[in-house]
Amino acid sequence: MADDVLFASCPVCEQAPLARTGGEFQCDHCRLTVKPRAFLWRKSSDRYVVRDIGEAYRLARPGIVNRTFSRAALQRLGEHVYPDAALASIAAGEFDAIRPPSNTLAQILLEQLHETVFIQVNQLRRAHGPVIEAGASRFPQGTVPRSGLTWKDRGNLFLTNARLVFPSNTFTFIRMDRKLIAVRAFEDGLAVQRKGERFATYFVGCRAHQAALMAAYIQGKSPALQEAA
Repeated sequence: MADDVLFASCPVCEQAPLARTGGEFQCDHCRLTVKPRAFLWRKSSDRYVVRDIGEAYRLARPGIVNRTFSRAALQRLGEHVYPDAALASIAAGEFDAIRPPSNTLAQILLEQLHETVFIQVNQLRRAHGPVIEAGASRFPQGTVPRSGLTWKDRGNLFLTNARLVFPSNTFTFIRMDRKLIAVRAFEDGLAVQRKGERFATYFVGCRAHQAALMAAYIQGKSPALQEAA
């Protein structure tokens, strides 16, 4: 690939190349702008800092702008970065915009459970913690409160067509049905509340844009949350 093009197709919108503009690379469509990270006064060929993204991605900005990504992670950015309008559609129960992961872990889960994986977020910690109020919020506000949490395990979180699945040493399943009465996005995590449980389940360690996407999807799949909205 020519030195003036980092990716032939923008990893976020896939509508234009990520091409060189001065010392940065920019997509003319979504305005994703990245810059090679300097290390000991030399530019790295594998690490990039996201400098900006267009106004259509206001919810995604806190999770990616001024953050550093490897080239491989940058190429997968589109799995979790969506424009605000797409997140609103997902929260309303319209899922055409979702780009499901196609990696090996998702395929293994599909074969084991016979459920389609729509969203995957890796390297999270699960905890039980304070109850959250009924309702849905996909707008990340503040960080997960650390007081009152009982840590359980670590793993990767999969959102399928029917459930939240968290495999670790055991499988944790949370069905997206009428008993799921609350979801809340944080800047570094997600909390869900089921009716009758004296705790909420927290998944901690993601970025704000990932939490916003998961919360929007859960809202869109949950009848009780749809009615509340």
